[in-house]
Amino acid sequence: MPQFKDTMALLNLQSLLCRSVQVCVAATLASSFAYATETAQIVQLRVDTSTVVSRIPPDFIGFGYETSAVAQSNYFSATNAVLVRLYRQLSPHGLIRIGGNVSDHTRFEPEGVAAARTEREITVINNASLQNLGDFARATGWKVMWGLNLGSGSKEEAAREAVAVDAALGTNLHSFQIGNEVDALRRFEKKYELYHAAYTEYKAAIRAALPKAVFSGPDVIGNWEWITNFVKGESQDMRLLTHHYYRGGARNPSSTMEKLLRRDTAWEERLRDLQQLCREHHLAYRICEVNSFYGGGRPGVSDTFGSALWCLDYMFCLASFGCEGVNMETDVNQLGFISHYSPIVHDENGRCSVRPEYYGMLAFAFAAKGDLVGLTFENTNTNLSVYATKAGDGTLFVTALNKDFAHSMAIEVRAPKDYGRGEVLRLAAPSVESKTGVTFGTSAVTADGTWTPGAQEKCELKQGIVRLNLPRASAVVLSMRPR
Repeated sequence: MPQFKDTMALLNLQSLLCRSVQVCVAATLASSFAYATETAQIVQLRVDTSTVVSRIPPDFIGFGYETSAVAQSNYFSATNAVLVRLYRQLSPHGLIRIGGNVSDHTRFEPEGVAAARTEREITVINNASLQNLGDFARATGWKVMWGLNLGSGSKEEAAREAVAVDAALGTNLHSFQIGNEVDALRRFEKKYELYHAAYTEYKAAIRAALPKAVFSGPDVIGNWEWITNFVKGESQDMRLLTHHYYRGGARNPSSTMEKLLRRDTAWEERLRDLQQLCREHHLAYRICEVNSFYGGGRPGVSDTFGSALWCLDYMFCLASFGCEGVNMETDVNQLGFISHYSPIVHDENGRCSVRPEYYGMLAFAFAAKGDLVGLTFENTNTNLSVYATKAGDGTLFVTALNKDFAHSMAIEVRAPKDYGRGEVLRLAAPSVESKTGVTFGTSAVTADGTWTPGAQEKCELKQGIVRLNLPRASAVVLSMRPR
């Protein structure tokens, strides 16, 4: 999410890095969320459809779960119509990642009693659990990345579990991961050689039982040496390079709304490194476990409208660095409660509903079609992010996020002159702190899991130019079609 001072520098970096443009200057934000009123600043944007930054894969959107979620009765089930609908509304071809800390404390018992427990106990999954997950995956059209126990199990147990997972999921199985956050597992004493020796043994045992097994990895918190070593040794036998990300810890006093919506320059550098490493080895990478603040999220931040803005921005940021996709962590966490950051939650009766972050994913799903294309705009002292995408049918989307809590602005979009008609959908809420009242396109997700945009703003482009207001703490998606 770099800033650029002039158009030539921007185009040079676009060709070098093949990533999108985003200006997100870290402004000094108000200590409170009180709104100020003043004349809106106008920011001019120019879309360059001739520059393709990256292609957004159809399975970019994903969810991530602890393995204990699979042990819950009637959650992952083809009969859970609301959850199926919430998935398919985002994508017909997404990716579910099953793993997390609990995966290293999970045992597969074919005819045992399924039990969802925390990371301090043993979670049990059985054949019925896996069959339900398989039925759910087929009902949604999504595939599953499955994490195997490397922390407390054996290679023989992992092989038996892999065979059962493959039998239940069939063609909806994406790949296996061996271990979760392997650079933090105590058994390896922070020594890569010990880890990779165990990984090799597990992989051989699984392949002996399941010759066509496909693997992704290493599934790290962030140890760069482990990442590069793994890629050097496994690049010819892996589907995706996998990595995790959280903005910080839930209990850290610095984990605030301001921090969440401020650019993370260190993470940008890591994304740049991941992109370059994967190019060199002809690989793709995915951020397979991510959300706002680890440890279940921070109440009052992770469960508010601010998280929707962050999520939308973050997903586009990943796409701009050529990332293959993202799995937003959701549902019951390793501590045994439903995380505050969870985009989808369920009550004690199993009824599913959405929290604000889901709306950020919904806006991304609406706008992130086809190719991420070039976009330039003047350097401004605003907390603004803007992205442009072009769908296969020629529809052009511009997504703009005003992450300033106090100041509204206006954007003037300059598209190619053959674009003449536009429609506007807004991502909005009463305030950045709102937990309810969130809408996209003036509509909320209904109790049965459906979303239909309300009355859309229409606009006419003159010579490809249109101006839109962008209120404080909100986002807008402008879709334009050729004449």
